[in-house]
Amino acid sequence: MPNRRRKGFVLAEFAIALPLLILIGYGLALVGAEIFEQDKDQLADYVLESEAQYVMERITHQARAAKEVHVDSRKNSVQFVYHTAVNDPYDAVHSVADVQETQYYIPHEESGVYVSLNAKRTSSTLRNPITGGNAFGDTKINSLQCTVDKSLKILHISLEMQSLVTNHKIKLNTAVFMPGLEVATQ
Repeated sequence: MPNRRRKGFVLAEFAIALPLLILIGYGLALVGAEIFEQDKDQLADYVLESEAQYVMERITHQARAAKEVHVDSRKNSVQFVYHTAVNDPYDAVHSVADVQETQYYIPHEESGVYVSLNAKRTSSTLRNPITGGNAFGDTKINSLQCTVDKSLKILHISLEMQSLVTNHKIKLNTAVFMPGLEVATQ
């Protein structure tokens, strides 16, 4: 007889313990899912900040070297013309030539939204995005505005980007002195 009582006691323990284990497992799964969502949002915000900072660094770097700047406010684009050194294949004695390069920063628009910013050397097709399309958190360009004060040789840049995951926005503003900017005298 003692064996029958023991079996009944185990069944009662199991009947009480199983729902508690299920409840604890469900609670842990909810906490894990919440942590995953928070981490995903934090990563998306990090991507937003790093892309905005990268765009500003590239544009300010080009602006400092530019001898000409052309701003198209309607398209939120900017074009820089600057001197650069390249190997000269035709002159073996003086193997470096000073040439002019052009760099465009053109937002790519889809359905009325600027989904990426392209940096390119020609104004043809947009194939070189430097923002957007990141697997960890997609972003979009809300605005890229540049104004030039030619008398002071200063380029004012205002960039606003937004995360498509968290909808958080970041806005960066800066002014860049352009020592090589050629100002037409009258």
